Amino acid sequence: MPFPRAAGILLHPTSLPSRGGVGDFGPEAYRFVDFLASARQGVWQVLPLGPLGYGNSPYSSTSAFAGNPLLISLERLAERRWIDPSKLTGLDAGSRPVEYDQVFMQKMPLLFEAARNFLRSGAVDALWRFERFRAGNSWWLDDFVLFDALRAHFDTPQLVGLTHIVTLGNLRARFNIALDIGSSGVSGNRVCALPETHPGAART
Repeated sequence: MPFPRAAGILLHPTSLPSRGGVGDFGPEAYRFVDFLASARQGVWQVLPLGPLGYGNSPYSSTSAFAGNPLLISLERLAERRWIDPSKLTGLDAGSRPVEYDQVFMQKMPLLFEAARNFLRSGAVDALWRFERFRAGNSWWLDDFVLFDALRAHFDTPQLVGLTHIVTLGNLRARFNIALDIGSSGVSGNRVCALPETHPGAART
């Protein structure tokens, strides 16, 4: 189909300034869109937005459907009181090269905290929309979140061996809490928490 002639800018959201050491779809993204509108730009080309794969590259994403949880705005979560706003105070708000190891350590625990608070005390209509999203996307979401939770604690050869020992149903039962949180959009292969009954569980 034909498109009208338009000008635009190529910018990945991770390049925007934001709390947590990596750009996201928070307040600065909205300011950027306002700037594009004021400059009469009609296109924002964003590049891949999927979960980061090996080498932290968006071009080696682990899913064709899931989004990168690092693009979730901590500021917007704080506005909804799903995380304490005071926890954002010490986070870098500048724009500099992304140090992914540091970003994962700083940002992902806060995202998991927000997801737990949402599941525990979210508004009824918001929880209903969440369950509707899960049901409508279960054909890919359930398997992806399970894979991401397992990948946090096992390398690929171990994962292959694991599938020969236990059934996927047993794995889903053991990872039930992590899967609920991952389905809410906070899936991150470096910090997914395992139930403590599992021999490889991370102790908190």
